[in-house]
Amino acid sequence: MYINTVNSSRGKFDVKPARRTQRGDTMIEVLVTIIIIAIGVLGAAALQVTTLKNLSTSHSASIAAIVVEDFSERMRANPTAALANNYEHSEAPVPPYPDCVVNACSMADLAIYDMGTWWQQLTAALPSGRGEVARVGATNRFVITVRWDEDRSGSTKTKCPAESAADLDCYQFEVTI
Repeated sequence: MYINTVNSSRGKFDVKPARRTQRGDTMIEVLVTIIIIAIGVLGAAALQVTTLKNLSTSHSASIAAIVVEDFSERMRANPTAALANNYEHSEAPVPPYPDCVVNACSMADLAIYDMGTWWQQLTAALPSGRGEVARVGATNRFVITVRWDEDRSGSTKTKCPAESAADLDCYQFEVTI
């Protein structure tokens, strides 16, 4: 439909299209597009957060495995002290530790030095890191356990493997001397 209007300056008729009624379809399409993009961006952000959390968890478990392997090798290198239960503990040894790098040490002193070094590694590398060594009966087998608070929530319970969020994350390793 066209409306004829008279242009007063030229005296001619101009043909202009009539205005359509605006319905807002384009605005709804834009809003739906924005919502879809927002959901996609939020999904990508959630995926990134989950990836970082899993990366942190696997990093901590790798560190725990490394320090446990190091400590088990220290025990194997000093079997007399290990079989005399000098390596069994559930709390950090009280400093000062003997310095067995500079000075000659007895096997028992070397065990204390190894435990002190191990606890320094645990507390430096893992959040609220701690460890323990327990002998399995009267055998020559020992269970080395490392615990840490991965989510930094203040967890204190010691079930291994963890049964709830209140339990510390843990890694256990059995070594035979």
